[in-house]
Amino acid sequence: MNRKLMALAVAGALAAPAAALAQVQIGGSLTVFYYSHDPDNKSVGKTGDILESSEPEMYIRSEEKLGGGMSAWFQCTSSLDGFISGTGAAAGLCGRNSGLGFRGGFGNFFLGNWDSPQKLVFNSGRGWFGGTNAFTGGSAVLLNGGSASGTVNPSPTTTGTQNPGTFFRRQAQSLNYHSPSWGGFSFNAQYSAANESTGNPDTGLLDPRMYSLGARFGTGPFFVNVGYEAHNDYNPGAQAIGAAAGQYSGGTDDTITAVVGFQMAGFNIRGMYSKSGYETASATVAGSTTTLDVDGWGLFADWNISGPHTLRAQYVIVNDTKGSSTVNVGSYKGPGSSGCGGTSILSCASDTGADLMAIFYSYALSKRTELSLGYSQISNDPKAVYSKGKTASSAGGTQTTYGVVVKHSF
Repeated sequence: MNRKLMALAVAGALAAPAAALAQVQIGGSLTVFYYSHDPDNKSVGKTGDILESSEPEMYIRSEEKLGGGMSAWFQCTSSLDGFISGTGAAAGLCGRNSGLGFRGGFGNFFLGNWDSPQKLVFNSGRGWFGGTNAFTGGSAVLLNGGSASGTVNPSPTTTGTQNPGTFFRRQAQSLNYHSPSWGGFSFNAQYSAANESTGNPDTGLLDPRMYSLGARFGTGPFFVNVGYEAHNDYNPGAQAIGAAAGQYSGGTDDTITAVVGFQMAGFNIRGMYSKSGYETASATVAGSTTTLDVDGWGLFADWNISGPHTLRAQYVIVNDTKGSSTVNVGSYKGPGSSGCGGTSILSCASDTGADLMAIFYSYALSKRTELSLGYSQISNDPKAVYSKGKTASSAGGTQTTYGVVVKHSF
C-alpha cells in the first residue's frame, strides 16, 4: 500500500510541472550550407568552399488564456549561428521575431521585433528560397535592396549602420497588428516607435519613422498578396556638396510588392513584382532633391515530383534604375551618376540591371529533416555590381555557387 501511495505521489509531483508548462513551446530549426563560391572578382576574393549556417534559430513561446476568447502571448526567438560559427558568433538572444501581445477574435496586437508586413508579403513569394543568403538567396538583394534584421529607425547618429535603403526588414521597437481572416481576406500593419528622436535635436529636420502594410486574399488554390512600406527620413543625414556616393538625406522612400500564387497537384508557383522609389539629395547641388526608382520581378516554383522528391527553381530580374539621382543607394546605381566608369552625366542610365537563377533538388529524409543539392547564379549587366554578399562584385561580373543544404527542425 505504501509503495502504491509513494508511486502516486511521485507521479503527481512529475505531472505538476508538465501541467504548468502545457502552454509553453520550445522549438526551432537549423540550416547548414556547404558550397563552392566563385566571386568572379579575383582582386577581392578567391573561389573556395564555404561552410556556414543560415538563420538557425530556437524559439520559446508561451500563451495564457485570459477568458472571453482572448489570450496573452510571448515569443522569444534567438539566433543559433554559434553551432557552426563557434563562440565568435553573435549571441542573438531574442534577436529574431520576438514580441509580447494579445490575440482573440479581434486579431493579434503585439509589440516587439518582427518582420514587417511588406517582408511577409515578399516571403510568401520566395517561399523555400532565402532572401539574401549567398547560396539559396538573392531575390531580396535584387528587389528589396538587401536586408536589415532587428534594426531600429536610422538617424543621423547611426550613419551607415542601419542599411537604410532596404525594405526587407525585421523592425525593432515596432507596434504590430495582424487581423483575422474575413472570407479569405486579411491584413497586417506595423509602424515603428520613434525612440531615436530622443537623440535628435528638436530643431533638426529629420524625424525617422517607418510604416508597413500587407494584405492577403486567398481562395482555393489561388492567393494574392500586396505589401507597401514607407520610410520617412531613413537616410544617413545631411548631405554635403561633393559627399561620397551612396549618401543621401531626408525625404520619403517607399516600395510596393505584389505576389500571386497558385498551388495544385504537387505544383506551387508564385509570381512577384516589386517597385521601390528613393528621394535622394544631389551630390553637387545643396538642397536639391532627386529620385531613384527601381523595379523587377521574380518567378518561384516548387514541384513535388513524388513522395520525398521535390524540384525547386527561382528566376529574378531587376531592371535598370531610373530617375534623376546623382548618388547611389546601396547597389542601386544613381541614373545621373558618373560613377560607372564614364564621363557623361547619364553614364549610369543603362546596363545597371541583373538577373538571378537557381535550381535545387530536395529529398525529405523525414518530416523534420531535408537534404538539398543545387546551383545558383547572379549575372550583372555591364555597369551593375550586385553580389551574393561574400565579396564585392566587379562591374558586369557573374557570381556562382553550388553545393548542399541540410535543414533540420526540432
